[in-house]
Amino acid sequence: MLIIIGELLNSSRRPVEEAFLQKDEGYLVELAMEQERAGCSYLDLNASTLLNRESEILTWIIPIVQERTSLPISIDSASPAALESGLRVHRGRALLNSLPGKQRELEEIIPLICDYRPQVIVSCLDESGFPETPDQMVSLAGKILNRLFSQTPLGKDDIFLDLLARPLAVRPEAGRLFLESLLLVRKEFPGIKTLAGLSNISYGLPRRRVVNLTFLSNLIGHGLDAVIADPLHPDFQATVVVSEFLNNRPGARERFLAWARSGQKED
Repeated sequence: MLIIIGELLNSSRRPVEEAFLQKDEGYLVELAMEQERAGCSYLDLNASTLLNRESEILTWIIPIVQERTSLPISIDSASPAALESGLRVHRGRALLNSLPGKQRELEEIIPLICDYRPQVIVSCLDESGFPETPDQMVSLAGKILNRLFSQTPLGKDDIFLDLLARPLAVRPEAGRLFLESLLLVRKEFPGIKTLAGLSNISYGLPRRRVVNLTFLSNLIGHGLDAVIADPLHPDFQATVVVSEFLNNRPGARERFLAWARSGQKED
């Protein structure tokens, strides 16, 4: 079953940024609960637009969201200080989003992984930029994974590999590159979960939601394990359920029948 990480608690969205600044916990908790009801397994939480207040906001909001939902938080930041602030107050095991392959970031974040033992999203990116071929993606992923396995207590089940979907508006071959890389990564690293940030693919395009959901169906067909996405879109659940059924994923037939009988109108 696809692992869904809800993306809506993100300060790049103006209402969320305002709620963070005003400390409007009612709005933020309701948004968290809506995503839980929509079937998410994690809630991504990003306050990075708040700059010098990022650590303060994470320290404030994470315990509040955890009091009202049962979901672990994906603490989403490029700042090691903010990541540590979030990890320090998180109850249970968090998801760290993310660990890139750049030497400096690795050296700063690996100690946090050793201290707090979160699950980790690994971004396939280093000083040379985005991998340009599936083989380069596998090579870079292997280097980062080897370092993680040698320097932290993490195992295969603790890691999500983000293959970094790039905007089609900039790279028309981005979708094909991601799908080909996905197949190769699954072959080379069995047991490591694969992940996509769904909305990246449509950035800069019209009809973004149609593009996102079509890409999602392709991702499921290619065996993707997890997605960071908006679970509240009215067609999101239908796309997931039907795509999993079409690809004969374990339990998908039962989930499809339950969904089809749950009051959906017949086409």
